[in-house]
Order: sequence, then C-alpha cells, then structure tokens
Amino acid sequence: MSKHPRRESPTKAARAQTEARTQAKAARAQAEAEQAQAEQAEAKTKLAKEQDAAMAGALQEDEAHRQADLEEVAVKEAEAVPDWPPDS
Repeated sequence: MSKHPRRESPTKAARAQTEARTQAKAARAQAEAEQAQAEQAEAKTKLAKEQDAAMAGALQEDEAHRQADLEEVAVKEAEAVPDWPPDS
C-alpha cells in the first residue's frame, strides 16, 4: 500500500462541486418559495381585515338608516292617529 493519500479524481471533484451548486440553488429556491408563501398569507390576512372593516362599517351604516326609517314611520303613524278624546 502506498503511504501517499489518494486524491479525488478531477471528474469526481467536478461532479461534487456541481452537486453542491445544485443543492445550493434548490435551497435558495425553497427559501424564496417559503418567503413568497409567507407574503401571500400576510396579504390574505390584510385583505380579510380590510373586508371585515368594510363590512362592519356597511352594517353600522345600514343599522343607522334602519333606525332613522323606523323613527320616521313612528312619527308618521303618530301624526295619522287622531287626538283622543276629540276636542269638543
């Protein structure tokens, strides 16, 4: 046996280097995909909050209109009822 350490063949070293680059690219792509998913989830959450706020505002406005309509009807009904007992 030789006392000299064996060196890797240049082809094997090139393949290992190519594999390392490929794995690094895959890791970067995975990180970018995860970042994109996180940003998408954040955007969906923000949109849902905005929609909830808009819906709450619309419901509140609708309730105010409903109350105003009820008060208007009550006034009209009160005006339509004759005084009792009639003034004689």
